[in-house]
Amino acid sequence: MAIDCAMMEAVAEKEQPTFRIYQWRPYCISLGHHQSGESIDIGQCKREGVDVVRRPTGGRAVFHAEEVTYSIVIPRTSDFFSKQIQTVYNQIGHGLVHSLRLLGVKAELQKGTVDLKNHYHQSESVACFSVTSRYEVMVNNKKIIGSAQRHISGNILQHGSILTGSAHSRLPDFLNHVSPDAKQKMRTMLENRTGNIRQCLGHDLSYEDISQALNRGMSEALSIQFEPACLSEEEKQLVDKMKPRLTVSNLNETVCS
Repeated sequence: MAIDCAMMEAVAEKEQPTFRIYQWRPYCISLGHHQSGESIDIGQCKREGVDVVRRPTGGRAVFHAEEVTYSIVIPRTSDFFSKQIQTVYNQIGHGLVHSLRLLGVKAELQKGTVDLKNHYHQSESVACFSVTSRYEVMVNNKKIIGSAQRHISGNILQHGSILTGSAHSRLPDFLNHVSPDAKQKMRTMLENRTGNIRQCLGHDLSYEDISQALNRGMSEALSIQFEPACLSEEEKQLVDKMKPRLTVSNLNETVCS
């Protein structure tokens, strides 16, 4: 998350988007920008070796386990920039759909139908994958990618989880103040509302195969050739600056502001 924040703050002089693909080691729960850290059982996370961090974007909790994660930063000087969140969200969504289809996953963009105002008053709303909003990447009416977007200083950060397996449905095991029956209800809901690459194809794909498909799919969708690059010295310094503000002990601090 610190790297995503650093990429966001270092794009001012760039004209092209920055696209990043990564995984989480160890597994981790990320909380949305405004979500209370009290909802997470930190003790259980420590016992199982699960990290807890805060995302710079909104939304609810995500258990990052069996997934490939993407992030894309679009500077305000880019041809792909738009002040309309939905315009950018859909453009990236088409790239993600194209990438999954290159892998043999029959994904499509579908509009969410959940009443968000009512949903967030329900206990299961603590889980990000409990709801579909905007136009989401779906397979057989199940959400396979969960994404979040934020505009900061005129630039855009969007990142999200591409589910490769079903481990994300264990999120309720790490929640505070939730009864065993409610946790089981939430697990069942996550299993019923989400899909994953293993389920779609009947077998696992390597991180390398998925990364290559994402690179090709996003490049073709945006008509841009991404070039491999390392973090700049400026970005490395920003990462060091952001890390303390994203740790468990500082979950109530603001990041990427």
